[in-house]
Amino acid sequence: MNNREHDLKSRRFEFDEIRRKLRDLNDLKRQLESSLDRLAAPESGTSVAVGGGELEERRSTLQQSLSEISRQIDETKSAMESSREAIEHQELVHNGYNRIPVAVGSRRGRGQVEHIRIVRTQRG
Repeated sequence: MNNREHDLKSRRFEFDEIRRKLRDLNDLKRQLESSLDRLAAPESGTSVAVGGGELEERRSTLQQSLSEISRQIDETKSAMESSREAIEHQELVHNGYNRIPVAVGSRRGRGQVEHIRIVRTQRG
């Protein structure tokens, strides 16, 4: 495995880890929302063991946690998008690099062809 393939594999692994993190954050958000719903509407026939102040404190803590998790979800989504774009770019570079031997036969050194490919990628 050469360096480009290794870099592409590590970027895919990073993308999978970000996807797992996003899934876990969404699960946690659903759990917190259900806990908040249970606190907001206690079932009839059950006695509330905590005082009104404690109940409000729990609600506010859950709401703060929900807002923090929502912020983390947004950050993770943007990181996931940038990681996906980096993978696509890396795959394009890898696919372009695999076609270089055709150009090498036209009296250009591999370094010159690599430089030309990089410049074209940056311009496009």
